[in-house]
Amino acid sequence: MLRELEELREDARALATALALLRARRAAGLPSQVTLRELLKAHPRCTSADGLAQAREELGDALSDERRGRAARLSALRDFLVQARALALEPGAAQELFDLPQRPLVRPPGDAGLHGALPPVAVERDLPLVRARDKRAELEAALAEALGEADGIRSAAWEAAQAALSEGGGPAAAPDDSALATQLLDRTDALARDLGGWLLERHTGAEPFPGGAERHDLLHLLWAPRCASAFPRGEVLRTVRRWAEMLRLDLGAGKAIALDDDDRPLKWAGAHAEAIDPPWEVRVSLLPEEGPRALGMLLSAVGVAQLRAGPPSDAPPEDLWFGDPALPHACGALLEGLLREPQFLRRCAKVDLLPDDARAISIAAVFDARIAAGRCLAAAEAHAHGLGERAASAHRDLFARAALCDLPKGLALCDLDPFAASAELRGRALAGQLRFSLRETFDDDWWRNPRALPKLQALWGRGGRPTLAELWSELGAAPGIDPLVEGLAEACR
Repeated sequence: MLRELEELREDARALATALALLRARRAAGLPSQVTLRELLKAHPRCTSADGLAQAREELGDALSDERRGRAARLSALRDFLVQARALALEPGAAQELFDLPQRPLVRPPGDAGLHGALPPVAVERDLPLVRARDKRAELEAALAEALGEADGIRSAAWEAAQAALSEGGGPAAAPDDSALATQLLDRTDALARDLGGWLLERHTGAEPFPGGAERHDLLHLLWAPRCASAFPRGEVLRTVRRWAEMLRLDLGAGKAIALDDDDRPLKWAGAHAEAIDPPWEVRVSLLPEEGPRALGMLLSAVGVAQLRAGPPSDAPPEDLWFGDPALPHACGALLEGLLREPQFLRRCAKVDLLPDDARAISIAAVFDARIAAGRCLAAAEAHAHGLGERAASAHRDLFARAALCDLPKGLALCDLDPFAASAELRGRALAGQLRFSLRETFDDDWWRNPRALPKLQALWGRGGRPTLAELWSELGAAPGIDPLVEGLAEACR
């Protein structure tokens, strides 16, 4: 049995490597070199029902023996095998959804005959930066129409995910995730409505929902606020390097982390980190853009990359590849939060913002957290009643509450995750507690104090080994959203 488990773990590691390379090439705007069906066929052990059953059985034994470390690793392995099993149950749907962003599907009115259909990834890149509101509305309508046609494929993939979850015996979300999401929305409603609504209307001219504001209006506020010109695209990398020098952080992690900042037509906006062969090879794809959003996404990608490059090379595969899905979000959100530190902006980004411009940056994090909460609740609805009209309606209602704007019907099912819908929200909550702990130990400017670096490296160096529950316990706090809400409110003052 032990030998079979080792073979299963090795097959899972190899499949994780191949899938990560696919994702990295897609984010970088490069073509895939192999199909999902070919990958799944090459790894029959970890995509089979037998492999998943074996991991489930081993996990049950570890839990009964109270072997906490082994149980955490086996739980992470089981969760990956559930996702692999879902791909194997519906490989055609999985491939279509994976390729969807790069396919020429979107036909904007007017110039479609001249330029042909556009890939969704290109529309999503350009949409937030378009100044004319009517033009943004046309682009978003065309995008929603194109992506909405794939809702049937999404439903098939969702059903496969539910079947795989049933085989794996693991819940799609922790029981208290919905409560956490509801609390976050309740406690930030006033902040979002008062400050967020005012900034949204001031920036776009659209009144907050139900007054006519649409998703593209929010995107325009997030990506192109009035202070965007203070963050030139050429300064994004320089800002991060100035900060890393202060902290004495090796951004390349001993040449393990490679940055790709070339522009390609199909490259995804922002920054994205993928571990190809952790801890030896991690790739960060960056599309430099003007504005604070690009800087925040690069900081977030640095956090994820350091997590993946941090563990020792002899760490178990689960520590390198898997783990609690909220942990990368926590590492990313912790560093992304530097964007809301006035001294960071002055010292590293070389900008001194007016109060309302600083609030526009801070309210973006409020909206991000609230949208993540809405997705969590909408995914719970989809697990209960299927990925259909009821889930779409629930997500649109939740999005309107969270973001103060209308979500087009065709986009309502696009971002719902059947496996880790609460991961971003739980990660942001932990990041709030990590920030509180670092400030308490090293003062408000912990982010430039070299004495804080060992604390960060201690977190990164464990990779996916600790669960969020363990990390909360080590920080001496009970899991919750208090530090997150308090940090967001403080930044918006």
